[in-house]
Amino acid sequence: MVRKWTDQDGRRYPLTVPTDTNAGTGGSVGAYLLHRVKPHLPPWLGVAGTGLVGALGHLRWAESAGAGVGLTLASVALTGGTWWAGRGTSAQRRLHSAITVAAGSAWLTGACLAGPTAGPLDDLYLMAGPGLALSWNVRMILRRNPDAAEEGAGADKGLLEKVGLAKASIGRTEVGPNRVTASLGLEAGEQTNDDVTKTLPRIASALDLPPTAVRYMPDPESARRGELVIVPRDMLADTVRWEENGPSHPGGSITEPLVIGVYDDGSPLELWLPGDKEAGRNATHLLIAGMTGSGKGDGALNLMTEILSRTDVVLWLSDPKGFQDFRPLLPAIDWAVEGGTATEVMVEAVKAVITARTEWLGRHGYRQWEAAAAQRQTDPKHSCRKDGTACGCPGLPFHIAWFEEAGVSLGLLGDDAFNSIGNLARSAGMALIVSLQRPSHDQISTTTRDALGARLCFGVPNATAAGFMLPDTVVDAGAAPERWSNRRPGYCYLVAPGIPEERYSSPGRTRWFTDTATSLMETVATWAVRNGARVDPVTEKAAASVAGTAYTQRQTSDEDENAHLQADGDEDEMTGSLVDPEDEGIDPEEELPDSEPGDDAPMFGQEAGRKPSPEEARRLFGDALAEFEDEGRMVVGPKDFTDWCDRNHLSRSWVSLRLKEAALEGRLEPTNQTGRWRIVPALAAA
Repeated sequence: MVRKWTDQDGRRYPLTVPTDTNAGTGGSVGAYLLHRVKPHLPPWLGVAGTGLVGALGHLRWAESAGAGVGLTLASVALTGGTWWAGRGTSAQRRLHSAITVAAGSAWLTGACLAGPTAGPLDDLYLMAGPGLALSWNVRMILRRNPDAAEEGAGADKGLLEKVGLAKASIGRTEVGPNRVTASLGLEAGEQTNDDVTKTLPRIASALDLPPTAVRYMPDPESARRGELVIVPRDMLADTVRWEENGPSHPGGSITEPLVIGVYDDGSPLELWLPGDKEAGRNATHLLIAGMTGSGKGDGALNLMTEILSRTDVVLWLSDPKGFQDFRPLLPAIDWAVEGGTATEVMVEAVKAVITARTEWLGRHGYRQWEAAAAQRQTDPKHSCRKDGTACGCPGLPFHIAWFEEAGVSLGLLGDDAFNSIGNLARSAGMALIVSLQRPSHDQISTTTRDALGARLCFGVPNATAAGFMLPDTVVDAGAAPERWSNRRPGYCYLVAPGIPEERYSSPGRTRWFTDTATSLMETVATWAVRNGARVDPVTEKAAASVAGTAYTQRQTSDEDENAHLQADGDEDEMTGSLVDPEDEGIDPEEELPDSEPGDDAPMFGQEAGRKPSPEEARRLFGDALAEFEDEGRMVVGPKDFTDWCDRNHLSRSWVSLRLKEAALEGRLEPTNQTGRWRIVPALAAA
């Protein structure tokens, strides 16, 4: 056996060729001739078979009037059927087939009735039979047209030669609705897949298409093979309004795909957050980014309405913009805060919730969250009881922590505030969604960015910004969100588990929200309040143990929706403020200035004009922590005690020392930000 290689469909396959030890003998020549003749034998076998059937038919139906009528009708029907069956072929082939069947069936009818040698029948058989057989042999030979093949290859070669890939070859080509996929093989040892990615703009120019309409997907197992994808028409230009369709799967599970738009070939733009062990898909977090005006807000609304229309998911939201885009959906959100200290509290609560949820999942036999975990645990396989009987514990819905405009929050919390959440939350059946304009290293830590496995990238100002969002392989394949900038709102790329890799470089577009969408958004929120998941006891207890009244007394859909807008004019009490204007430029470690004359008004019950004793100061400090807790301000630092120190004639250094003592007593816990402490709720501390 001889091992050779052959190119088929743009790939190389091994070809085993048998060796003949009798090469050159008569037997080998005969076998070769038979092999070459076999494709041309069927027409001749048909002629021989027709003559044999005519002779046998004459023995049975000679001079039979009934047989004559039947054979004539059969001949007409067979000819008509052949003509009808050939409607999908070329006109020449259809006519050739019908003539062959008509001639053969007419001769067969005459031979059966009068005999194959009667009159001119034998001469017709000997002349017309071989003629028809030869006509089909000629047709078979002409079926392969080297000139046409050379012409087609020349067209492909002309395009490839123009773009500098003259030695490349185009293999198998698939043509779909608004999508052409062609396998491409490069010259071995002279060209690589990198050479193709560099020529994509020139290919688009040669085809007179937008640069984003041409992509290249390298074969991961080859350095010189891949697939060239061309999308001739931009189907994203026709904007689709969200309210025309609404949520894709209301009442479904969060494990079903979240449809947030369409790809440029018309297929749905889908995203999954939970993992699926059967599908081999990992759970993921999501990073959303795009410049101002790129449509990032509408993209977020597409995703949030999809999430809230599912029955086994709970959502927490931090939005420093005061829920400008999300206000109609607020009733369906379990916990919503506006940023600042409240976001600090939420981050600390998420950390505590991760530990509690992971422990629950492990105790009930779940290696990762799945839809069954959201239901009451009636399956003994997922029982937390040692005796193996069903425990009946309430389920654990999927949980999403969404940080909108996270660049603002990270500016307060530090760029590594989400590090531990990003690394651990997936195991707890949680997803972290971070949305910001530019995920550069000065905005978000690389550790957090790498942990956010899914990326939804809208238009960005330049290629550098695109590099922060999209993997190099996706950019090399033709993805270029900087070409849109903010001129095409809603255009985006989606990179996430569960999506075929060849789709990563395919642009999509999220649906457009108009003013008329508000009523439908409110309907979605109302439906979610009635039918959506409620926060589970495990998550609720863990959050309350950290956030205290900030969580247990969080605003619900039954409360005044505008209560959060009320302000008393004291900027220190506005939890949405990230930086007090009066505190700008102040060193947090600097000693507080001495009190000024007349600035001795009592605070927290302290009598005016008298410096408290150490015991009294400690009591007043405890009262201050209790008041902060009642207000829901669960993360504090020395700056928060500025007025208190002034009025009680105490220095910031004294407060810093007392904060550390309170931490040792269990009343405070350190956060990941230096100088900031989380208040442990009084009941938990006791």
